[in-house]
Amino acid sequence: MWISVKDVIDFTGLKPKHFRLEKDDDTGLNEIVSGWIEQSESLIRNYTNNFVSHDDSNIPEGVKNICLRLTANMVALAQARRDTPVIKVNDWSIKTVGSDIFTDDLKEDLAPWVCERKSYKSDKVEFFAITGD
Repeated sequence: MWISVKDVIDFTGLKPKHFRLEKDDDTGLNEIVSGWIEQSESLIRNYTNNFVSHDDSNIPEGVKNICLRLTANMVALAQARRDTPVIKVNDWSIKTVGSDIFTDDLKEDLAPWVCERKSYKSDKVEFFAITGD
């Protein structure tokens, strides 16, 4: 993993009680957070078109920071969904908590590592024949 579970816990102040786990259930919390870290890494790899390799030893510090913030967004979303799944906007409308975790600022910060995909499927190939006439 690019970042550690401890990094996420320190950054977010997460505790087992936030997810209704037993007070000393660090193992359960670690499993939840490590799954979110793996999901964040996958989202980043997909967004950068796999420019960020699967080799964990060469991950730039900037990408690690983005992974930490993306995982923290997952934590915040999970807490919001558990605590208040419905938001009352006014007397007439109610909506659910949004699910936007991969925000525009994270995508902008990832811009230096995005590798543009080149597709040759739509390129036209034209042939012409030269005759002796």
